Amino acid sequence: MKATKLKELQRRLEEKRKELLSGVRTRSATNLQAGDDGIRDIADQASSAYTKEFLLSLGDAERRLLRQVDAALEKMRQKTYGLCEKCGEEISQKRLEALPFAGHCIACQEQEEEESR
Repeated sequence: MKATKLKELQRRLEEKRKELLSGVRTRSATNLQAGDDGIRDIADQASSAYTKEFLLSLGDAERRLLRQVDAALEKMRQKTYGLCEKCGEEISQKRLEALPFAGHCIACQEQEEEESR
C-alpha cells in the first residue's frame, strides 16, 4: 500500500478514535446527570431503566469499535496493517477504504460470520 494512502487511513482512524472517545465522555456525563432524580412513578422508572440500558449497550458497541480502531493503529505502528488476522493475506484496499479498522479479508470475514450463526 502506498504511503500516502496509509497516511490517509491513519488520519481517518485517529479521527474515528477521537469521535468515539468524545461520544463516550458525553454519554457518561449525561448518565451521571440523569441519575436517580426522585422519580416515583413506576412507568417513568421503567422507561428510565430501559434508556440507561440502551445507552450502556451503545457504549459496549462503541468500546468494541474503539478496540478495533486502536488495534488497527497499533498494526500501523508494527507495520502489519492490512494483513488478515486469520489467513495472513492482504486485505483489499477497497475494503480498508470502506472499513479502515477491518481485521479480516472478505473471505475470512464471511467464513467467521458463517461459523457464528
